[in-house]
Amino acid sequence: MRTERSMPPVERPGMLSRMIETPFSLLDELRNELDRVWEWPRLTRGEGEKFAWSPRLDVFRRKDKLVVKADLPGMKKEDVQVTLEEGDLVLKGERKEEAEIEKENVYRWERNYGSFFRRLPLTFEVKPEEVKATFKDGVLELALPVPPPSFPEPKPPKKVSIAVH
Repeated sequence: MRTERSMPPVERPGMLSRMIETPFSLLDELRNELDRVWEWPRLTRGEGEKFAWSPRLDVFRRKDKLVVKADLPGMKKEDVQVTLEEGDLVLKGERKEEAEIEKENVYRWERNYGSFFRRLPLTFEVKPEEVKATFKDGVLELALPVPPPSFPEPKPPKKVSIAVH
């Protein structure tokens, strides 16, 4: 995991010059500041575990399957763990930092490294052997069988007597 950033200092022009650059300069600066704030400190979940990033997920239904796609570029299937815990689908793993990068010559560092964790609550029960998992081109795809909806057996109507007063 990286512990510091190696970026040259950024000079901030006065507000008037920012407003003149483009109408969206202030919004761009706000977005950059929020990105910086949310990146550090790292998210902590569970018993002191630290998670540096969260992969993007697509979750949708395809016929009788719930499909979950996770973008995990640059990772191998050995770096990812998929479990079913307490009725939730859990994805966790770690993307190793590339050792050959010289940190003093870094101008921009946007790719995330370190541990990740995602928990997706399920509204139905599924057995691990029923989950189909594939990993291709940095995309993990999981297909979970969705049980058909269960409707209660219709009961015949019962007549209610009406008393006359």
